[in-house]
Amino acid sequence: MIKKILNLIFLIIIIWIVVSIVRPYWEKYWLGQDVEAAAIYGTKNSVGDTRTFLTQKMKETGRDFTGEDFRITKDENNNVTISLTYYDEVRVFGVTLKELEFTLKKTMSEVKATF
Repeated sequence: MIKKILNLIFLIIIIWIVVSIVRPYWEKYWLGQDVEAAAIYGTKNSVGDTRTFLTQKMKETGRDFTGEDFRITKDENNNVTISLTYYDEVRVFGVTLKELEFTLKKTMSEVKATF
């Protein structure tokens, strides 16, 4: 019985460690999805409106970024590039194992519908 309990505790600890290691990469993926949505929005709107849209997205998802943290460029062909460099860390039981630097860059082009 004690062996089963110890095995269960060990399994829970391993799962917790794996989740802690994967979390920064998972967050980067979902942040990338929001930035991509903002880049698509930006192809039809101004840079200022896109920055406001990004700020709103970050508030909705509970992230600590503001629109000013992102570098947004838009050219004459309505190609929008949004980039961000940020730091995250792998923490297990309150101990930082590694600090990670992520650079996120999304570029979208305006799509013109033809019928």
